[in-house]
Amino acid sequence: MNESSHMRWNLGGWLGGQIGGSCWMLVAGLLSIPANPTVAFAVLGLFALANVVGWLIWRRRASMSPYMGLQILIPVLGATGIAAVYVLDSAGIYESIQVGSSVSAWKTYAILVGVVAVLMIVFWRQDRHN
Repeated sequence: MNESSHMRWNLGGWLGGQIGGSCWMLVAGLLSIPANPTVAFAVLGLFALANVVGWLIWRRRASMSPYMGLQILIPVLGATGIAAVYVLDSAGIYESIQVGSSVSAWKTYAILVGVVAVLMIVFWRQDRHN
């Protein structure tokens, strides 16, 4: 574990990031049930997968730095998010479950990849400079 880092494990911060990064999959899965229950349960499964990984990282926090935990969780949230969008878009229901103006699947992929990359770099720089 990197003891020189100023990052510290914090339950509220961890759950906020984990649930905040995955709750949209829960909402998308629930909204998809009437249109396609199979797709909905796949998306709900991706939501569960992301949160199980987050829970497992939290359980291993005694042997893992917060930085390393984030560097695992952030790409997991990105990958499960991309998979959820792909499943929804392949079934033709991604844009129909959006409220307000819709965002295409391709724009969402780009946003997810960009956010993951930026967050990983930000936390890397923070860990490196502390």
